[in-house]
Amino acid sequence: MLTLIEPNHFNMNEFSDRPHLGCAMLIAVCQERGIKTSLIKGQTRYVKDMFVNDSEELWNLVHDLKEDDLKKIGIVEYKRSIQEKGIRQFQDELKNLYQNIFINKNIRHCFNFQMAENFRSLYNVFVRIYSYYLINLNFDNLNLINRYVSETLNKNPRYIGFSVDHRSSFSRIICKRIKETAGVPIIMGGSLTPFLSPKSINEIFEKEFFDYLVVGAGDHALPALIEALDNNEEPKGIANVFYKKDGEIKSNDLKAVNDLDSLPYPDFSQFDLDLYPAPERVLPLQAARGCSWGKCTFCDYHRITFGGYKEFSIKRIMDIIIHLNTTYNCKHFEFHNDDFPPERVKKFSNAVLKSKLKKPIFHIYARPEDKFNDNKLLSLMHRAGIAQIYWGIESACQRVLNMMAKGTRVSTLSQILKKSTDNKISNICLAFFGFPGETTEEAQQTVEFLKNHSDYMDNVGLQTFILSSFSKVAMDSKNILEIKDDGSYSVKRGKTLKESGMFYEEIVRAVLTGSINVTREDVRFVPSGFYHGILYALVARHGLMSKKTILKCLKKARLNNIFPIMLGEIKKKNNRNVLCPANSMKTSFINGFIPEKEKKIDKLEEKIFILSDGKSSIEEIIQAIYKDFKGKHSKRFVHKKCVDFFRGTFSKNWSVGFSKSWRSLS
Repeated sequence: MLTLIEPNHFNMNEFSDRPHLGCAMLIAVCQERGIKTSLIKGQTRYVKDMFVNDSEELWNLVHDLKEDDLKKIGIVEYKRSIQEKGIRQFQDELKNLYQNIFINKNIRHCFNFQMAENFRSLYNVFVRIYSYYLINLNFDNLNLINRYVSETLNKNPRYIGFSVDHRSSFSRIICKRIKETAGVPIIMGGSLTPFLSPKSINEIFEKEFFDYLVVGAGDHALPALIEALDNNEEPKGIANVFYKKDGEIKSNDLKAVNDLDSLPYPDFSQFDLDLYPAPERVLPLQAARGCSWGKCTFCDYHRITFGGYKEFSIKRIMDIIIHLNTTYNCKHFEFHNDDFPPERVKKFSNAVLKSKLKKPIFHIYARPEDKFNDNKLLSLMHRAGIAQIYWGIESACQRVLNMMAKGTRVSTLSQILKKSTDNKISNICLAFFGFPGETTEEAQQTVEFLKNHSDYMDNVGLQTFILSSFSKVAMDSKNILEIKDDGSYSVKRGKTLKESGMFYEEIVRAVLTGSINVTREDVRFVPSGFYHGILYALVARHGLMSKKTILKCLKKARLNNIFPIMLGEIKKKNNRNVLCPANSMKTSFINGFIPEKEKKIDKLEEKIFILSDGKSSIEEIIQAIYKDFKGKHSKRFVHKKCVDFFRGTFSKNWSVGFSKSWRSLS
């Protein structure tokens, strides 16, 4: 029996709205080899523990901290605020927040920027509190830890596998506690492992609490290791496996999986598929491993596949998608490829259109190379269900792109974004500032490009450059960088690290305050990574409609084409229901909200608001309301009342409208 522990992302600002693909693949390959495998859920499990099961413990943890501790964590004011509420209100608020985001699946909540930020800020506070107890106070008798340990040991595992995306105190403590209690062999693996240097591998074998380390892909290595251990054999010769024997670290060759088509379908059967904060199921998959380009000087992803690039066949990709669609009732997929080259996208899109899949939705990552500058290709992609593309533009200065060896052109990028928008594909552009040698003027060129192309972008992801010791720019840095022994560095020309950081902060501040606009007018820039996927998955899934199109549909009585999401909230004032429009600073969507006068509404209109959460069309809402108010109002009266109400709210930008399918009518 193998028990796998899913990565728990126990750090700030990291949250996923889909299960872990690596664990799903490991479960599948082990089960195929006859190794019974169970899963200890990571993210969905401990978030529920934080906000629901252990909220009383959290309250006590905060109150047991001394004033100096509170200052170090930065939560002095937070403690004062919850003291004013009391423990019951504290627990109720956390439970309601969890319920709204993870259980109710009310699409309206996806647009509630204040709710998302409230969750994110509380999540960060709780992570800091737990981390402080674990690291600074050396205290690990926490329910959050104890549950993981108990659940793992209750599986009676013969082997335990930890999958880690980063080194965290949370995973380390769980590993330590399990090792001390059970003494069973512990195997460590995950996407972090290829980035470990030989020196750091030796160090973690000395300091951590595992027995075997799988570096890179574990599809073949993990089951082979377990079979060797079952036979009391030393794992000598098993690729990617490191272990300690007689006080010495033993290593084997590092190899990638060559025949990807030979791998089984990923197994998501043990995940809480409906406890991720997305309005509908999203599953990850791969079309390839590695990058087809593989030349960018800033990138270190080549370490994950040891420099290789391997593809699944188009037939195999389709077999996997059809399997996931039928087995898990999922239509929404995100490709976890480093890139998706245009020739492959074309073949894939044709295969989707020839299949019997009904309205699948795909998110892909792509390098904006010249061959994407093709209306026919982009139209084909749209028809196949590719609804969103994350473009790695990195910079809009050609000289900087050339230094990066990106292989893209700014002039072509401009045309690609326009054509992609024309073909109703959602564009999310990823860029960073501070590449070694970049000047302030060149960084400003990227900003100007984003501003000038805001009509063709649904969102942007901005960050500062992070140097990896495995990137080409670090390995050949004599003329540009001065790298110190501790890994820090300084640049010899261009902006300094401090200047790049200040430039980035200034740009983000300008975007958030509305001084500059880098996205379409009807979409607001969202700085938090937590709701990006959820919000834009929704946009891509349903198709955003313009106000003009919505009013036109209302006029022509095309009520089944509009799935309204009415924003704002209903408050009681003087025993009357009052609809308060959404404040533009409290929503992550629709920049055009200008708070107007509150609107008094009656019981029927309150019902319209409640039902306008994106799940029902206007026609379905009218039918539901007529059923509720049958005997009080005629069908004709209800129909007119509803249509007039929607016409008024859409005219005042109090609502968001989506078309019936993901193909936008606008």
